[in-house]
Amino acid sequence: MPSKFQFITELYANTLHELTHTAESWTGFLRTACYNYKCPFDEQVLIYAQRPDATAVLELDKWNKQFGRWINRGAHGIAVLSDENGMGKLKYYFDVSDTHASRYAQPLPIWKMDRVMKLKLLRRWKTRLVN
Repeated sequence: MPSKFQFITELYANTLHELTHTAESWTGFLRTACYNYKCPFDEQVLIYAQRPDATAVLELDKWNKQFGRWINRGAHGIAVLSDENGMGKLKYYFDVSDTHASRYAQPLPIWKMDRVMKLKLLRRWKTRLVN
């Protein structure tokens, strides 16, 4: 029986291969990645493979200490590959939907593009394309 590390390694390879097969899979990946833009690409691939609806992922300690949010009982982490001291291992992220606010909860800075920002961005792209 393969270990969890082997399973996640194979999931990464298979997902990476499948991402570029269709426009729908690529845009689905980009939709997930845009919310988790601070994560490295390989972690984004595994987040997409396990939780394509994830909008904000962090490790348990960061949810607790930085945002005052606790992980819900029974929540399953999103396994990603980690290389600590040259040793391959797994670390686990949890999506905001796997958490609940404590009395010390801080607001979450989830990135969103509003209408005004979208118009400014389109004007800037148009200006750069013309020049």
